Amino acid sequence: MEDSIEKRKILFVDDEKQILKSLRRVFFKSDYNCFYADSGEKALKILNEYNINLIISDVRMPEMDGFELLKKVKDDYPEVIRLILSGYSKKEDVVDALGKNLMRTYLQKPWNNSELLNIIRKVFEFEDIIADEKLLEYFNNLESLPTVPEIYIKINKMIDKNESVEKISDEIEKDQSLSVAILKIANSAFYDNNIGSVKQAIMYVGLTNLKNIILSNSVFNSENVDNMKDLWKHALLTNKIAGFIYKKILLKKIPELYSSAGLLHDIGRVVIMNYFENENRNMDILLNNNPVDLKIRIQYENEMIGFDHVKIGGYLLNWWGIPYPIIETAMFHHDPLNDVVINKEIVSVIHLANILSWRILKPDMIKDDIDIRVFNYLEIPEDKFYKKIDEFMELESNNI
Repeated sequence: MEDSIEKRKILFVDDEKQILKSLRRVFFKSDYNCFYADSGEKALKILNEYNINLIISDVRMPEMDGFELLKKVKDDYPEVIRLILSGYSKKEDVVDALGKNLMRTYLQKPWNNSELLNIIRKVFEFEDIIADEKLLEYFNNLESLPTVPEIYIKINKMIDKNESVEKISDEIEKDQSLSVAILKIANSAFYDNNIGSVKQAIMYVGLTNLKNIILSNSVFNSENVDNMKDLWKHALLTNKIAGFIYKKILLKKIPELYSSAGLLHDIGRVVIMNYFENENRNMDILLNNNPVDLKIRIQYENEMIGFDHVKIGGYLLNWWGIPYPIIETAMFHHDPLNDVVINKEIVSVIHLANILSWRILKPDMIKDDIDIRVFNYLEIPEDKFYKKIDEFMELESNNI
């Protein structure tokens, strides 16, 4: 019988034995049961023998590098959480690995011991939130489980096989609704472009964002559900505002991996509309068909369903294998500075964009307040923020 059956098991993988020794010292008195491997092959043997909860791997290793190892772990042990701890920092490869959900996050060497321990704590706390028994029971009992759309799976496979942009765009152009959505997003104020072809649009938005656009367009494409069009407009506008905040207020380019986060942040609302029609209808009646009184709506969701749309959205995106920062925006855009959040910047921006979007779309109904702590976190003077946003809202109101 194992001595620490209740302890979380962590596997560290690094070809440098000195690094493994350093990690042993850091985690010697921790609450985790730790394993160490100096190669990908040894790591796979340990994974086969023990129920590992989390693997933390270096990238540059002989024979099997970290990305290859995590790809095998993702395929063969999908329940194992994956992180990278490395001095390797080729941005394109890191973004690609995050986009393919090979890892939750990327930590740089040399590491800070407290930061490393803190990240691991947050990752496990997030897992505990997702593993809500009522939520698991609900998804397990659904007669028609929400599934990833076929076109998403097909395009994902084409991207994994490094198919050309021409072939991918040819496939997408078979779906008129999807083609229009991609062109619309590529031509939004965030991208500042005038794009006329799907191929050109894909090159601008990037493959990670393309997948998220496909997914969001598919899940929002339900003509029979009340308020779905409003929610889709809200998702599009939230995404647009997030790009504006990065470009015009934070004065930097939004990271590619995050630039479609606004599209999926309210995915839990879509699930409730589709799978809890009676409860959703009752909530609409109680809220006088007000879609944006969010604090009260969340209260009703918990009372009528047993959990709220943010937890549903996080669970579903996690189950679908969506990149971790996108999952966090779905889970925490109403509570962006929650201690569990790793990617606080993008979650804080989506928090702002979500509320501002409703203020534009439903100006007489919005009752939610912005968490003013995010201004300090993002280092934005509040008056400067609202001055810029007023300019945006005036222009956008003319387009609604």
